[in-house]
Amino acid sequence: MVLFGLFLFLASACTARASTYHGYTNAYSFDANLSHQPDWMAHVPDAANITSLSIPGTHDTMTYNLGSRVLQCQNWNLTVQMEAGLRYFDIRARVKENRLHIYHGKQNTGFTFKQVLLQMFEFLDKHPSETIIMRLKKEGAPVGRDSYSFEAAFNYARLQDKDTKDGAEKHVALYTDSRKPIPTLGQLRSKIFILQDFKCAKGKTYGLTWDGPQMVLEDNFAIQGERRLATKWAAVDTALNRANQGPLKNDRLYVTHNSAAIGVLPIQAAAGVLDKVQVGMNYRTGEWLDAHIDDKTSMRTGIVIFDFPGKKLIGSVLAWNKHVGAKLQL
Repeated sequence: MVLFGLFLFLASACTARASTYHGYTNAYSFDANLSHQPDWMAHVPDAANITSLSIPGTHDTMTYNLGSRVLQCQNWNLTVQMEAGLRYFDIRARVKENRLHIYHGKQNTGFTFKQVLLQMFEFLDKHPSETIIMRLKKEGAPVGRDSYSFEAAFNYARLQDKDTKDGAEKHVALYTDSRKPIPTLGQLRSKIFILQDFKCAKGKTYGLTWDGPQMVLEDNFAIQGERRLATKWAAVDTALNRANQGPLKNDRLYVTHNSAAIGVLPIQAAAGVLDKVQVGMNYRTGEWLDAHIDDKTSMRTGIVIFDFPGKKLIGSVLAWNKHVGAKLQL
């Protein structure tokens, strides 16, 4: 296994230009800024179900300014990520001073939900063919003695804040009845589609329920040590095959986390450890995507979520959209 891992790493160095960040080098990581795919959904037919698309995204999207190697999961800001072609974003918030602030665990990222929304609204105004899928997660209890619930703070941004209410009315798509089909791309253009990871009073919903009956989720993030990255890869491999082989019905969204933590740094899980013996998830997933795209039975990847993605990795996911008729310049 050690020799095989070393072989994979050396092969990656030979077949693609590798990028380096904080001493970690990987052909599928770090250079998302070199990817320019702001309008890729314009090449996908309106009738395509979002459940049939291949969508790259980021885990803990807003952690790019955190100095902690334990907590940092990205190295480019939200605007760069959107321009690069990423369309799923993991937004985790806590109520502070009756407003939503973006956190990773107990760590404040320094950003607010308002800032996230304003950046997304600006992007969608410039690129109306696109759809953003946002996981909105309650990351913990309120900070301080706040009277607003998470739902109330969310609705303040959506309905009352003078800076965001007009944009929210224009761009936030509510999905309140799980008995209805998951929307098509045409129905969601220039919209933010919410994956709701927070509870509301009286069971009210604003988006598709996270890890609910309409989602097939892989999120095996606790791998207990860098030497067990192969265990994480086995879970990702299973999830990608499940998404690729599942029926093309508009009733379930396939979501695969390429990311891992607990026992391993996010950057190690993504790009491999510095001793180059353990290969990172980004390379393994990129190789899988490139190897299987032309299989006769290939259909989609679903949403694939990364830490520190690079240009090649983003392109490897987007290329799969040829199976829904997209003709992209990658």
